[in-house]
Formats: sequence, C-alpha cells, structure tokens
Amino acid sequence: MTEATVTADRAEVSLQGGTPEAQFSFALMYLNGRGVPRDEKQGVALLEKAAARGYAEAQFHLGARHATGQGVAQDADKAIAWCRKSADQGHVRAQYNLGLLLYSRKGASALEKKEAIDWFEKAANGGYAGAQNNLGLIYANGVEVPRDYPKALDLFARAAAQGDAAGQNNLGILYSTGQGVPQNHMQAAGWYAKAAALGYAAAQYNLADLYEIGKGVGQNIDIAAKWYRKAAEQGHLKAQFSLAQILARGGRRPQDMTDALFWYRKAAERGHVEAQLQVAKILDAGHGVERDTTEALRFYELAARQEIAEAQFRLGMFYDCGVDVDKDDEMALHWYGKAAEQDVARAQYNFGLMLAYGQGATADPVKAWQWLNLAEAAGVQRAARHRRSVETRLSGQQLAAAKAAVAEWTPKNKRLRDR
Repeated sequence: MTEATVTADRAEVSLQGGTPEAQFSFALMYLNGRGVPRDEKQGVALLEKAAARGYAEAQFHLGARHATGQGVAQDADKAIAWCRKSADQGHVRAQYNLGLLLYSRKGASALEKKEAIDWFEKAANGGYAGAQNNLGLIYANGVEVPRDYPKALDLFARAAAQGDAAGQNNLGILYSTGQGVPQNHMQAAGWYAKAAALGYAAAQYNLADLYEIGKGVGQNIDIAAKWYRKAAEQGHLKAQFSLAQILARGGRRPQDMTDALFWYRKAAERGHVEAQLQVAKILDAGHGVERDTTEALRFYELAARQEIAEAQFRLGMFYDCGVDVDKDDEMALHWYGKAAEQDVARAQYNFGLMLAYGQGATADPVKAWQWLNLAEAAGVQRAARHRRSVETRLSGQQLAAAKAAVAEWTPKNKRLRDR
C-alpha cells in the first residue's frame, strides 16, 4: 500500500467523521495536491464538512472560495455568510475579507459600509496589516468617516511596522504631502525605499519620482530610471510614461528612442493620453525609429479624441495637406476647429482660412473673420491680410456679429476648467 493510498484512506475517514481540524488539513492536501493527487472536489467536500462543524479557518477559506468562484459556484451571499461565521469567532483575515465584501458590494448601503468599517476596525485591532492599511486609507480620504490624518498615520505606521508594503508606501505619501505630519521628503523616501525593495510598484514609482526631482534624496536620474523601470515592468502606467520620458530626453543619459517608444506605446495602448501624443510624434517624425505615418495617425486620433489640442491640430494638418493620407477638407476643418476652440493660434488661422474660402464646408465669412481675428491677436501675422479681405465681404451687421463673437469667445479648455 502506497503512502498516497494511506493518506487517501485517512482523508476518507476524516470526511466521514474525523475532527474538523483533520478535515481541514486533508482539505488543504487535496486542494494543493500535497501528499495526495490534487482533487478539488474532494478538497471542497472536506472544507464544507469542517466549516459546517464550526471550524473558523475552514469557514474563512470556504467564504474566500465563494467570493472568487474557485472550486465552488461564485456566490457573494454565501461568501459573506461564511466569512461572517468565521469573523464572529475572531478570525482576523475573515473579519478583513468580510469588510471588503460588504464595502465593495454593488449598491452597498450606508449601513453595510458602516458595518464593513467596523469589521476593518476589529481586524486592525487584531493586528492584521491589510486591515490597518485599508482602514488608514478610509480615514485619510474621509470616505464614509470624517477625514482623520493622525488616525490614518497611526494605522499606516502599524501596518508598515509589520513589513506591509502598501502601508509603508502610504506612510511615505503622508510624509511627502505633509498630511497629518510635518512634511519630510527624506522620511517619505525612506518608507518608499522599504516598500520598493519588497517589489511594491507604486512605491517604486514614488521613490523614482523623488530621485528624478531630487527631493529628500540627491537627484539621480540613473536611480530614478532604475526604479521607474521596475515599476513599469509590473504594469505601473505612470512609471511607463516617466521612464519613456527619461529615455527620450537623453541629456546626462544616452538617448534611446527605441526603448522610449516601447514604453510610450505600452502606456499609450492603456489610454495614457500624453503617451499617445508622444508615440504619434515620434512615429510621425521618424525620430530615432522607422517612420510609420499609419500608426502615427492612429495615435494622433486617440489623443485628439481625448481633447489633446496638439494632436487635433496635427490631424488637421495631415488631412489638409494630403500627405501620407488622402486629402480630406471636411476632416481637416473638423480637427482644426477642435484645436481652434482650445486656443491653438495656428489652428485658428487655418480654420478661419478654410471657412473664408469654403474648404470643407460652405463659406462662412462671419466665422472666418472671428477666427482670423483671434489668430491675429495671438500673433499669427498672416491672419491680418486675410481678415481684412474677408471684412470687405461683410455687411455692417455681419461685422458687428463677428466682433461680438470675438468678445464673447472663451477657449474651450478654460470653459471646461471653470465648470
């Protein structure tokens, strides 16, 4: 008889009537394939037996499995019920998970969120670092409770002291911003460094940022790039963009446009709008890489649709000139108009010209005068001659309307900011 057979026989005995502790132990063996062939069905059956007999650790594991749908049907209500049974017995991880399940539940009521915070408090007081950090965030952000930075600081410090990377990073943020404690970038750097060494991407990014600007540490672009790269490789969006900027900038470090484009593109594909613009510009110019206007246009449009004025203007130029893309006056007029609304003087000039001479739309001398006047005021000297030419075609009433439009005009980006 093999050892695995003996173990399986013991597991069968436990399934039928062993102690809940033994049932739980054998459940883990089957679930992990440790000492016996992995058998999730048998493992869950043993877990359910132990949980039904009141074993808190089994209840916690069963609740966690129902929350994720691992080996059992995903069921939020069952997850909450099992976690609650375990939490009521003082199981700190169950208390924390119960808090998470209640707090993040879709359509959670204020009462459920209050109960969630109570469970976070219990788990935090029980020494669970994850709960301490999570509760600290709630107090730091003033979510569902009055903002309390000193309490947040204490909770983050308790988590950090246990080696919790998230708590260390959040403690660093409070020192960096001076919230609840005197601002101290050196202290912030120290906590970021601890969390960064544990592989925490957000802390790696924060530490890199301090090295790049030289706050709390000596400015060191090489070290900044090292930590940005570590965070970027873990998918940290801002780190990907910041690393790309350092690589593209060069200066004291050798410029590497191929690597810069790689990281800009990573961030751009995930919706980082400034990265989208940079990818487009690099590919458009063929700056250090092979020129690719098709991809440049794609990224210009992605950025333009997120209201980046420079991308809108450059798209207008592409369609206006018909270089590397079919000439399309309607599209050129559309994108020039978008950029003009954001106070791009050259776009205002081109938009006014197209309206003046009926390119892309029926000629509109009143609007043409308005945009040419704005471009002229912004320093586009060529706009004056065309504005005067358009003015000869306007009646007194039309000229008054055009002047009124100029007086009332406010850049779109300012209107958005002032809302």
